Amino acid sequence: MPHKKVKKAIDELNVELKKTPKETGTLEEILDQARDGIERYTPEAVQDLLETLQRESDEFEVEHPRVTALINQLTNALSGMGI
Repeated sequence: MPHKKVKKAIDELNVELKKTPKETGTLEEILDQARDGIERYTPEAVQDLLETLQRESDEFEVEHPRVTALINQLTNALSGMGI
């Protein structure tokens, strides 16, 4: 079940990223990789993903609060995986 929440959060974030004028290709690529294989992620890989998302969240915070909120939702879903 946690994987479904993560995938849903990734999908919502990807939709919102496509609406932003900021270059988001690298973040979208990372999210696509996570979405396609999140159930195979090691705890270390999940931690790396969380750190990447936090850095990206900081960059979007002022100009794109919706993206920031979705990144936070995704990090909560990842944390809830119990890894």
